[in-house]
Amino acid sequence: MREQNEVAPIRVMLVDDHAIWRGGVRSMLEDTEFQVAAEAASGAEALEAARRARPQMALLDIRMAGGDGLDALQALKQEHPRMAVIMLTTYDNPTYVARAVAGGAAGYLLKGIEREELLEALRAVARGEMLLTPQQLVHSLRGISEKTAGAEDLIEPLTEREQEVLRLLATGLSNRDIASLLFIAESTVKTHVEHIIGKLGVSDRVQAAVWAACHGLISPPGSSS
Repeated sequence: MREQNEVAPIRVMLVDDHAIWRGGVRSMLEDTEFQVAAEAASGAEALEAARRARPQMALLDIRMAGGDGLDALQALKQEHPRMAVIMLTTYDNPTYVARAVAGGAAGYLLKGIEREELLEALRAVARGEMLLTPQQLVHSLRGISEKTAGAEDLIEPLTEREQEVLRLLATGLSNRDIASLLFIAESTVKTHVEHIIGKLGVSDRVQAAVWAACHGLISPPGSSS
């Protein structure tokens, strides 16, 4: 039982065309800080459910009878850019990982994950951490950085320090690693990351890295510059 003075639960939406799977994940989240606020069996249902329930997170399958989960991901992120969407699938496919990152996913997990691993992953996303390894992130950004664009669309520009933090963040470094490289406190890096995410209007550090790649703030992976 939760104490009355505890923080409000984190609202989660489950999107999968198998009701048994959704029931299994729902049971894994019972008596935790995560609350299943909505369920859907297709991308179209997920859009409707997200409009009603306004979840903070979504666990989304890739292959569904009602359509491609990667297409659903893009539609969800377009309507709800601050919602963290985590792909949870049976497909251990680098191409799918890259498409998921480019489409707005906060992470990519495989079905069969243990309960504690799933909870820790959700907690990491809630803390604003990155689920992808640096290698996965760099691989996923390959090609994205070729589509450079200006950053005039920012309501408030990034400071020089924020741009520096963003470039390091986009290589997959943790806040602790960035703090060590810049000789500043880890808490200061965390504050910078929060400001960056807010200014970019994205949901997490993975999408901040994608933004940096799209706007030419980082070199294409494998380049000598």
